[in-house]
Amino acid sequence: MKNLFKLYYKAKISFWNTFSTEWKSIKSDKAVISTFLSVAIIILVVYTYIYSNQVVKEVPVAVVNQDATKMSRDYIAMLDATEGTKAISTYTDLQEAKRAYYSKKIQGIVIIPMNFEKNIRSGKQVAITTFSDASNMVFYKRVLGDVTTINGYFSAGIFIKKEMAKGVSVAKAQQNYTSIQAISTSLFNTTAGYATYMIPMLTALIVQLVLLMGIGILSGSRRETVTTHTNFPRLLHKGGTIPVLLAKACLYTAIFMVIIPIQVGIVYTVFAIPVRSSLFLIYVFIIPYIFSVVFLGITISSLFKRREDSIVFLVLLSIPSLMLSGLSFPVEGFSVFYQLISKIIPSSPGINGFVRLTQMEASFSEVIIEWTHLWLLTVVYFISAAISLKIRASREFNHLNLITKKEIV
Repeated sequence: MKNLFKLYYKAKISFWNTFSTEWKSIKSDKAVISTFLSVAIIILVVYTYIYSNQVVKEVPVAVVNQDATKMSRDYIAMLDATEGTKAISTYTDLQEAKRAYYSKKIQGIVIIPMNFEKNIRSGKQVAITTFSDASNMVFYKRVLGDVTTINGYFSAGIFIKKEMAKGVSVAKAQQNYTSIQAISTSLFNTTAGYATYMIPMLTALIVQLVLLMGIGILSGSRRETVTTHTNFPRLLHKGGTIPVLLAKACLYTAIFMVIIPIQVGIVYTVFAIPVRSSLFLIYVFIIPYIFSVVFLGITISSLFKRREDSIVFLVLLSIPSLMLSGLSFPVEGFSVFYQLISKIIPSSPGINGFVRLTQMEASFSEVIIEWTHLWLLTVVYFISAAISLKIRASREFNHLNLITKKEIV
């Protein structure tokens, strides 16, 4: 019993000493401070501001009107009335419109063919040709979507007018046009806005990038000055890595307990991004996320001999992390190999659970799989971090002993 109390007392002292040492290192390192402030808050604000318009509006589209009739002008007016496109009908032919497209004055071309009105009145099918740049998916979707919508409305209007000319009521004519009424409802992201889609995912990803960069810089500094074993002397004792690792994880968790409310409570509110969860549930969810990232950061920090190495490494790592997080492409669309790779990166379950909590109004039981996944990663990376820290401290101690012995001799 006495030995247990003694171990507990030593672990407690080691925990608070590590907590204090790490906090002093963070405060005294301008690079780490700027990383937490600039990346975690300022960059999130900048990105949110950039995408604050949510959707692309008034995309310039050239309309080549080869018919020049009242009906073709009505079509152009309907297209111009949409929120997403701005119809420019000053182009006389396709070649002129192509030159405007290649000079980036317009983002699409719509061609109304000759005999447009004549063919419609005679009951013939008419083809509206649309050119849109598929290399930019945002513009492509907007132009193609608006033209498709207007084609549908215009066709419906023609059919209903013909039916009404036969004496059919408006309601009956609408029913005759289509027997199936489509009712589309956007779930969660009701505005279909890009910021509402991207920023919550980016928020969770920033947590990982900031922690890995901050831990890497501090670790690289200690590697340069050979002070890991002196800053955390309990690492050289049996079981000494446990309080050291827990103290580090608790400190970074405490830091993000302050940052997360700023991100979610202030930035989201200012830019009208919805939050459909309580701060308490967000806190409970991100604890294993931060723990797993901290232990992962300590594990890979053994690769850094200089503080600059961490920045270079994380710049290289940020792109795969971004791709595998599901931000740019759904994880379900990856091959099995890359799906397995994404599962060992904390940001994958972290982003998924964070988005479901804050945007999809999920209960905590509905993100329990992601939460459990993060705890599993926490255990795995805790073991690897303990091994890497122990090896590093021992090597430093042995290296300094060898140098001391040589100096004595």
